[in-house]
Amino acid sequence: MRLDKVYIDGFKNLKQLEVDFDESRLTTVLIGQNGAGKSNLIEALAQVFSHVDLRSATLRFKFRVVYRIQSRKAKAAELTRVALSNVPDEPAVQIDGKPVSRAEFERNKSEWFPDLVLGYYSGSGRRLEQVFDRHQTNYYKAIARNNDESACYQALLARRLFYCRHTHGAMALLAQFAFPNKAADELLRDIVRITGFHSALVLFREPWYAKGGHAKKLQEAGAFWGADGPAGRTAHLIKSIAFHPFGLTGNAIDDYREKRLDEVQFAAFLRDRLAVDQLRKAFSDDADMFYDLEALDVSDLVRELNVWVTRKNNDTGDIEYSDLSDGERQLLMVMGLLRIARGRRVLCLLDEPDTHLNPHWQLRYLRLIEQWTGTAADADNCHIVLTSHNPLTIAGLDKTEVRVLHTDPDGNQVLASPPFVDPKGLGIAGVLTDIFGMPSTLDEPTQKLIDERNKLARLKNPSLAQAHQLEIINDELHKLGFMYEERDELYREFLRKLDDVELADSEPLNPEQVAQRDETTRELVEKLLKKP
Repeated sequence: MRLDKVYIDGFKNLKQLEVDFDESRLTTVLIGQNGAGKSNLIEALAQVFSHVDLRSATLRFKFRVVYRIQSRKAKAAELTRVALSNVPDEPAVQIDGKPVSRAEFERNKSEWFPDLVLGYYSGSGRRLEQVFDRHQTNYYKAIARNNDESACYQALLARRLFYCRHTHGAMALLAQFAFPNKAADELLRDIVRITGFHSALVLFREPWYAKGGHAKKLQEAGAFWGADGPAGRTAHLIKSIAFHPFGLTGNAIDDYREKRLDEVQFAAFLRDRLAVDQLRKAFSDDADMFYDLEALDVSDLVRELNVWVTRKNNDTGDIEYSDLSDGERQLLMVMGLLRIARGRRVLCLLDEPDTHLNPHWQLRYLRLIEQWTGTAADADNCHIVLTSHNPLTIAGLDKTEVRVLHTDPDGNQVLASPPFVDPKGLGIAGVLTDIFGMPSTLDEPTQKLIDERNKLARLKNPSLAQAHQLEIINDELHKLGFMYEERDELYREFLRKLDDVELADSEPLNPEQVAQRDETTRELVEKLLKKP
C-alpha cells in the first residue's frame, strides 16, 4: 500500500494543500518549520481513513486521497489505484479511474482498503490518538467477555486503525522473544544490544467490572474477576505458566492529583526462557500472541507488563524494559509494531518518531526502519509517512523521499514540494541550508562577526580605523578556525557582488528560495571567474 496523491482543504491551516508522493518509496519524511502543518497532515490522513472505514459523520474538510494497493485477487505485479474523495462533483470512490458505488466498495473493502493504518505520536498529547479511539472502542465492545474466538478474530480484522502506545513496545518485545527470528534478533542485538529474554512479570489489576468489596475482589483475583474473551483466556494461560502466582493489594495512582487507592492485583512471574517457550505453544505466531497480550490492556485487566532482558556485557537480568532509554523504547516500539504488522498492507503515520534518538541512531533511523521492514514486514505493501525536525534523519535520503511543507510568499497557503537537491551527500550543514532553508548554520555571535568582516572587506578604500578593525576581526576568526586572507582581491570582489543576495539575517527559506539563492550565487561566481 503506497500513497500517491493527497489533497486536503479546510483542515486547520491546510488549504488546498496538494502532496504528490513517490509511491515507489517505502518512506516519506515531512519536514518544515514549526506550525507549517506537518502534524496536521498526519492527523488529516488519519481522519480520512477513519471516516471512510467507519462511514462516520461528514468531515469538516474536503479531501482526495489516492493510493495504490495490492489487491489479493490481482496478480502479484498488478496494483489497484484507489481514489477516495468528498470533493463536490467528484465520485466518492474510484477504482482504477472508474467510479464505484459505496456499497460495492464495502463489499470489496478487504481488497481495496488498507489492512492496517498505524498511528504514533512521540509527545504527550492525545490529538492524534483520539482519531483512533472509536476503532479501539468498537474492538473492546466486540471482544469484552466474548468467548467466540471467530467473532473476536473478525473484530480484530475490522480494527483497521491502530494507535501505537508505549506499553505496546514491551508486548511486541515479549512476542519476539517467544518467536525468535534470526535476522530480527541480529538487528535487535546490534541496535540496542539486547541479547535475550531473562524474565517477565505481569501485574493484573481489578477491572472496572469487578464486583463486591475488597475482600471479595481479593478472593476472586485468581479467577481474574470473571474476565472472559481473549483477555480472560490469556490471563489464565499466563497464570498456568507463572511461578507461584498470587493475589495482593497494591497502591494505585494514575495521576499525581489523585489519592492513592488500594487496588486488588494479581502477580504472575515468568521466571525464565522455559516459561516463554510454554507460552509460545498457545499461539500460532508472534502477531497472534501480541494481540492477545494487547487484549489484556484493552480490557483494563493489566496494570504493568515488566520484561527483563539480557544485554551485551550484562546478563544479570537487572535491566527492565522501562529502564531502557526513551530512544531505545521508542525505537523498539516502532520496530516491534512493524514486525507484528508483517504480511498486511500497512500505512504508518508517525509524528516525530525520532525525537528521543541519539545522533548516531538519527542518522541511521530510516535505513534501520527500511532494513527492519524488509526483515519483519512486507516492504512492498507498506508506506511509512513520518514527520521530523532532524537533519540527521534525512541526511542519507534522495529528494524523492522528502516533502518540505512551507507557506507561500503571502503566508496564506501551505505548500508541499520536494527539496531542489538530494539531501544525500550534502552533509549536516548542507542539509540545514539546502533542505531546511536555514541561511546559516553558525551560532548568531559568530555569524555577526563574519557579517562584520565581510562588510569591511567589501570596502574599496577603507580608512585606517576600518583596516585595523578588519585585522582584529580576522585574528579572532582565525582563532575560531575561519581562514581568510584580506589581500585576496577575487574574494573581496565576490563579497561586493554578493551584497545584494546576502541572506544571513533572513528567515528560513522555502525550496524555491533556496534554489534561487543557489542559482544566483553560481551565476555570480561564473561571472567573476570569466573576468579578465
